[in-house]
Amino acid sequence: MKALILDYGGVIALRKPGEFIPIFPDFESWDKATRGEVPEDLLWNRVEEHTGKTKEELLNILFRERELNQPVFDFLKRNKHKFKLGIINNGLYSMLGKAIEEWRLDELFDVIINSAREKISKPNPKIFRLICKRLNIKPQDCVFIDDKQKHVNAAVSLGMKGFVYTDFFSF
Repeated sequence: MKALILDYGGVIALRKPGEFIPIFPDFESWDKATRGEVPEDLLWNRVEEHTGKTKEELLNILFRERELNQPVFDFLKRNKHKFKLGIINNGLYSMLGKAIEEWRLDELFDVIINSAREKISKPNPKIFRLICKRLNIKPQDCVFIDDKQKHVNAAVSLGMKGFVYTDFFSF
């Protein structure tokens, strides 16, 4: 194994128990923005109008719903010298950007890919090929970990090894 590629939400960042704040009822627009089909600024303008809160206030609320998966993060820090590290995130870049800033993810991970920025999302095979290209490795040299079976299946179909994450002890 030359690289370990992880999902962000559900593997690196976990939703705090009991925490879910529905801030915007238009899930279709939200999903389109995570795939890069709708500009994030347009989505945030609509969310601000709907909630009466600023984008920064909303990002802080949403960020507080999540916590860093400390056991996984510590494992990655201890073993960083053994392999390259990458993240593939299906989500809004502004939300991922907050985590990159707060948790300094860019200091640990070699490549961080976001679906909204790339206009490709998991399980599309193109996003897996893209991270391999940026890490300068072949899919066969990667292990991909995600909390969704369909995303793992897509990675495995390209030759990666894949695991569905449930908790640190199964990691």
